[in-house]
Amino acid sequence: MNLFGIAILLQIGMICACGCTGTTSNQADKQLLPEITHQQETTAEPEDEVPLSFEEEIAMLQNKVDSEPPVNLKIGSITEVVLKENPTTGYSWNVSVTDGLAIVNDTFTGPENKQIVGAGGVHVWTLEAITPGNQSFSGVYRRSWEPPSDNDTTFIQQYIVFE
Repeated sequence: MNLFGIAILLQIGMICACGCTGTTSNQADKQLLPEITHQQETTAEPEDEVPLSFEEEIAMLQNKVDSEPPVNLKIGSITEVVLKENPTTGYSWNVSVTDGLAIVNDTFTGPENKQIVGAGGVHVWTLEAITPGNQSFSGVYRRSWEPPSDNDTTFIQQYIVFE
């Protein structure tokens, strides 16, 4: 390496060692800057709360439905059952209704953001009350090619249809 190259390297090293970055340390500039302090916010919810799994969400919904009386429906009235579903995993709801209810519409709606590959959506069943008496909507969330299991996620909604 020649003498000129060594001189350049020494100058660069001195500039870096001095900390010359183009900023000034003027006392007037320091007075213009507000002092920033950080305060820790307190929240009612724990920060490390883990979101519920699909099965846990359905179990909570089923517990809520089980703790309430059956839904009263007049003959000819319409109601909806809305459940989360992710058919991209192979799982879907296999539903049935008793003779006093009719499924008049069956629709799956995927996520609003179509860029999210493999995201689930919601399945909506529109039911019409057609015969008086105790009726029910029931669903099993499973893969159609797998045999039924006691561990399958289920949902049941009871209805009382009256004239």
